[in-house]
Amino acid sequence: MKPIICTHCGQEVKEWVEFCPHCAEPMEGYSHPAGFWIRVVAQIVDFLIFIPIVGLGIWNTFSLKSTIVLVLMSLPGLVYKPFMESFFGATIGKMACGIKVIDEKGKKLSLSKAYLRFFPFLIQAGVNLAGSLFLFLSEPFQSATSMMEISQAQQANFLAPLGTGVNVLVMIECIVAAFTFRKRALHDMLADSFCVYKES
Repeated sequence: MKPIICTHCGQEVKEWVEFCPHCAEPMEGYSHPAGFWIRVVAQIVDFLIFIPIVGLGIWNTFSLKSTIVLVLMSLPGLVYKPFMESFFGATIGKMACGIKVIDEKGKKLSLSKAYLRFFPFLIQAGVNLAGSLFLFLSEPFQSATSMMEISQAQQANFLAPLGTGVNVLVMIECIVAAFTFRKRALHDMLADSFCVYKES
């Protein structure tokens, strides 16, 4: 790896330091890491964008009960985050919070790296979709006419505990960002990416 040199004093410094330990001048090109809570806020903003799809999902569960609608509803969630972070450097939620995702060179992620970063969420989406498909294809669910009957059909779904377990694991791997150097979640380490504040 090429050594990082302070442009003020010419001394070699460690990667990702904000100030040179030799001359105390700010390092050129340093990007401040985005903390855990600002990323939570960005995630909430992104969730608000998907409220119409959530509403459609509720309607589909209690009225339509269509597997085709179920599958089509899952598609936007599979492309939104990777495509936005690859082509625009951030999702709408991250843009609203003034943060972005970069690679180890400070550039936008390639689409393949964006999907690598998205990999834990991709597994989560796949397991949850499989569980929903199993539910929608079951006779008790299709014949249910009340919320109680739908709830009973959901409880009988053997994939539901697996989905819950995966959801918890993904949540934990995101919480890791609160405790690591440069505020990196496990998916950041997987893709060699960094979530940082935009330069003013």
